[in-house]
Amino acid sequence: MASDNTDTHGTSDVSESAEGTVLGTDRPRHGGGDDRGFWARWSWAIICGWFSVIGAILLMASAGTLVGELRLRADCTEITDGIVTQMILNPADPDEEDSSDTWTPVFRYGVDGRSYEQRASVASSPPRYEVGQAVTVRYDPADPSRYVVEGDNAALILYTAITVMCLGFTAVLPVALAVRRRR
Repeated sequence: MASDNTDTHGTSDVSESAEGTVLGTDRPRHGGGDDRGFWARWSWAIICGWFSVIGAILLMASAGTLVGELRLRADCTEITDGIVTQMILNPADPDEEDSSDTWTPVFRYGVDGRSYEQRASVASSPPRYEVGQAVTVRYDPADPSRYVVEGDNAALILYTAITVMCLGFTAVLPVALAVRRRR
């Protein structure tokens, strides 16, 4: 309650109207009526904006990784035989209930008399390969250490999914603005 004309007993003869202004003045009541304050009016835009900024930053990184994977697949044009030499156990985090052990395969293949042993970039649970399993390896003739296992699209699927998710985060602010304009 405002105290513009206070008598000696501390009571005021000025009261507030239902519209949120102090009666007898044109001043809006603090925090009331149509003057909801900056945060109340713009909090949705600030939060959506942060989602979009973080999404855009992550989108650049994930899109770069996806493009790198696509280039690798385009560069790997030669074919050779390979074998799974080991399965590396990546233990689950004991503090997390929904985590599980994952397995990373290691592949060996030969090019021009030289042997290459490479660890896969993506682990899986359950394991997708068994030790001793034969695989077809596509490698880059300019750099035979760059390879892709034929038919193994796990990395491509993972990087695509992450890129699409980041694109969704980036779109939060534009979508929120479009929805707000329609109201």
